[in-house]
Amino acid sequence: MNKSIVILALSVGLTACGGGDSQETKAPAVATVSSLADTSKATGLSAVKVDEQFNLSTKYSLELDVDLGLGDVRAYLNVCQKKVSEQRADYDNCIYRGPLSNSILETQLVLSRQDIELIAEIWFYDTSTAPLLYAWQYESTAEQQQFIMR
Repeated sequence: MNKSIVILALSVGLTACGGGDSQETKAPAVATVSSLADTSKATGLSAVKVDEQFNLSTKYSLELDVDLGLGDVRAYLNVCQKKVSEQRADYDNCIYRGPLSNSILETQLVLSRQDIELIAEIWFYDTSTAPLLYAWQYESTAEQQQFIMR
């Protein structure tokens, strides 16, 4: 019984695969250059028109400008993404960390997302001074993005 089922299954399998046929298969139709040049009927990605001034880059420059006016006070700056639903920094997603020299810093950062909010925390080496907290969000109307801390 088992042998007949196996033989039947093999017979059906070999029959379903089909045999070799000597008929030629036709190649699929290929669009001609003239039909591609007609953009009045373009659809999909070919219908997208991009202004020559637009470089298709999502990167933008963010200028960090810190001047606390505190003189030679030692401090450390963390600039991180804001934690979701909290007004504090997400230390796993920082874009800048470094000391402040004379409580001043000017630097440029390159970011790739406009939908993030940043939190800057300035920690002082003198633990009796409370840390300073600043928030920043992308401004679509600004030509140059600036995160100013005064």
